[in-house]
Amino acid sequence: MYLSFYDKRSIAAGQPEWAGRERLRQEERHVSVATNRLVSVHMSVTAEGGQVSAAILRATQPAGAVFALGWVMAELFDPRRRVSVTGQTPPFNPDTQLPLVADLAADPKLIFLAAELSELLHWFPHLHRPLRLVLNQTDRKKMAVAAENLATAEAAEQADDAAYVEAAIAAAAEAAFSEAEFLAAVTGLHQAILDGFADDPERLSAYQLGLALSDLVWLPSLATLGKDSPDSKPSALLSLFARPHRATVQTLLSGAGTQLPSGTATMVSRSLNNWADWIDVNTARIRPPDQDNWAPGADVVLDALRVQGWIWRSVLVANPEVSVQPGIGAWVHAGSSIARAARMVSGVILRRFWPLVVLGLLTLGGLLYLVISNLSGVSEVWASLATVAAVLGSGTWGLSSGVSSALSGVGYEVWNAAKLDAAAWGITWLPAVSVTTAERAKLELRGVAMPELRKSLDVS
Repeated sequence: MYLSFYDKRSIAAGQPEWAGRERLRQEERHVSVATNRLVSVHMSVTAEGGQVSAAILRATQPAGAVFALGWVMAELFDPRRRVSVTGQTPPFNPDTQLPLVADLAADPKLIFLAAELSELLHWFPHLHRPLRLVLNQTDRKKMAVAAENLATAEAAEQADDAAYVEAAIAAAAEAAFSEAEFLAAVTGLHQAILDGFADDPERLSAYQLGLALSDLVWLPSLATLGKDSPDSKPSALLSLFARPHRATVQTLLSGAGTQLPSGTATMVSRSLNNWADWIDVNTARIRPPDQDNWAPGADVVLDALRVQGWIWRSVLVANPEVSVQPGIGAWVHAGSSIARAARMVSGVILRRFWPLVVLGLLTLGGLLYLVISNLSGVSEVWASLATVAAVLGSGTWGLSSGVSSALSGVGYEVWNAAKLDAAAWGITWLPAVSVTTAERAKLELRGVAMPELRKSLDVS
């Protein structure tokens, strides 16, 4: 008797033959249903001139795709952001290691970003025409890189064959890549994206958020690449984390709406505030007083900022490799923040309503004085004190029960705020630096949680 693949697999798994045939029939039904759906979509697209295709693509576009589009466009437009800036520790050795994306050199990184751009714009067919101008240039770069690699490899094996080497170099020269034309094509694509999203505020905000967060992470760190420009000065870093620019980024986070994974906008916004508080306290680590030059240890801050940017980007594109579930350390930081908030609220109440508190204490003191001075006998004094305590206790209980019922909703909101705070600390990557007791006190006053520092590993 003939046995199909499914029959043999079922028998191997200890199942009867009919189980394999039943599974085969189920999969055939699934394929039939999927085929019918594709046919119906194709017929509707054909009937309406392809307009439904664009609508279907935009409806199925995953959250975070438009934000990622803005981030990739920022990297494509600025050649400095395509330079590998992975930390010197551990060093990348191209002879023994395949490069990660962050380890790619400028030309391979450009080719990779172009491929990523093409995938992101798959969801927006109306942008394919300006995209083609960008890809024309990157295809030339790809041909040039391939020709140069061939010339290098063949030259090592056939060093005495000068004609072959010259031919390979000539082939590389024919695939001429123009940086000016490429940047012009990227600029045209950027304008087309803005125009295409003009009637869609959420997508427009998500796209601009990708640009703004990339600037926030990259512009200050260009100093580590030896770029002497105004946007790589300490003052640029401070201005990017100042209130006006931070408000702009947070407005874009709020405006992106459903274009970002659920809940991630609030987490990134709070993480951004954590960074602003840390920089405000540690300004001296970034630049000397009354100067606009980088302090000796500023590279640690810039390295941490680049890592933080990768984390923010991964969270906002729903990268499954980055967990947004807070750990126990994040919950400890959140609990400390709640305790600090309760202490601050109590202090504000005492400062604003201290006359009422003093009046209540004076009234109580006077009442006790009258009871003790006008009554004779220990039994009468204790009976009067018990009466006063009962009256005060009943009044306090009634007041506390009313306050508790009024604040029950507030307690629920405080718990939600604690969860968001813990989630924000879970994705916050602050520089690992040693701090003095005075600096630690300032950071604790701001509610900034210092990262766990392993002196044998994190301090060089």
